Amino acid sequence: MGASDRLGEATDIKSLLKKLSAGAQYRRMMAAHEAGQPICLASAGIPGEILYAMGVYPIYPESLAAIAAGIGKAQEFFNLARERGYSQSICSYTRCGLAFSWVNRCAFGPIPEPDIFITDVNICCLHVTWWAYLQDQFKKPTFFVDMPATDDPQDPDYVDYYEQQVREMVKFIEANTSCVFQMEKLKETVRNSDRAGYYWKNIMELRKNKPSPTSFRSLAGEILPLVIALGMQEAADFYQLLYQSYIDLSKEGKTMAKGAEKYRLIWNGIPIWHHLQVIDYFETKGANFVWEPYTSLNWGNLNPAGRLDPEKPFRTLAEKYTNVKVNLPLEKRFRFYEQAIQEYQVDGVVMFSNRSCRPNSIGQDELITAIKEKYDLPVLILEGDQADAEGFNMQDARTRIDGFAEVLEARRR
Repeated sequence: MGASDRLGEATDIKSLLKKLSAGAQYRRMMAAHEAGQPICLASAGIPGEILYAMGVYPIYPESLAAIAAGIGKAQEFFNLARERGYSQSICSYTRCGLAFSWVNRCAFGPIPEPDIFITDVNICCLHVTWWAYLQDQFKKPTFFVDMPATDDPQDPDYVDYYEQQVREMVKFIEANTSCVFQMEKLKETVRNSDRAGYYWKNIMELRKNKPSPTSFRSLAGEILPLVIALGMQEAADFYQLLYQSYIDLSKEGKTMAKGAEKYRLIWNGIPIWHHLQVIDYFETKGANFVWEPYTSLNWGNLNPAGRLDPEKPFRTLAEKYTNVKVNLPLEKRFRFYEQAIQEYQVDGVVMFSNRSCRPNSIGQDELITAIKEKYDLPVLILEGDQADAEGFNMQDARTRIDGFAEVLEARRR
């Protein structure tokens, strides 16, 4: 363990998780606003390390929408969007996030009006339209971090271009807030981000063990600091301690999943935030999810080396944030599934056909065909929306999971 992996003062994982919880982050945001700290409405996929380094507090509407769905408080925001004529075919994160902006309120209470808006133009097909609407509606400075979609994210010219975009983002913040960029502060936040991502990736590796010490249900909550708090020392400390706790579980042959691990599964897609009990029900059947593209390919240090370089902060962030897997052609994406099926000793696959997130759902039919033909694995398809519960029937899901469990059991005989 190197110097960069040393823990801060807090060494209690429960106290750290409490500090990093959604409620705690909401209170931190309100305190930042009261202290005069600039607030940025930021999309998923931008280099948030820059914001923390420069003293800008980020609000992530997609994360707030997922949290609202998870605690059963999203419906009023979907109703507001419906009243304004927004179709259910529009992404639920977008509809819910726009409603937050209209009323300056989220599931936890009031939210301050942002001072600036920043989004990317690559990871989500709606970010450009969404933030352009916000720019027109609220007349606030808005920066679009340009990152054209590519199937070769490691092309040096492509990384060069995005690195320049990150530098332009810094200039935008300095021009529209009182914040001043400091290189040493950025190095510090990148160092924290690297440590958090490094230990998250190590946790993903631990899931190869039998039984996997983790549960997709627990990881769905534990992933939050990777989404909204990268750059904070508390987040880095949390993942280092979380990794150690999973090592201990693995040595004891235990798992966070409910019941014994009889079947090892892949979950393809974003979690069903409004019905996370779907995962619980799989676990009661002895099925544990041991790999998901959402947890393993979208978060953590996505650089080819697996680590961030604090001494080259702009370059290392460019290498990380350009490595977007959903933009890869199907053939390249399938290689990740092949590797996971073999290394994690997978018994079956569950595909969540998500009517909101097109990038995550496009190509699922082809993936199903390839998985069945090459590995003869059973595949269950669940349909619904990541945050909007309308049209989702839990009893129907249980019935389909029951049938899938019978197939898994029959194949063991």
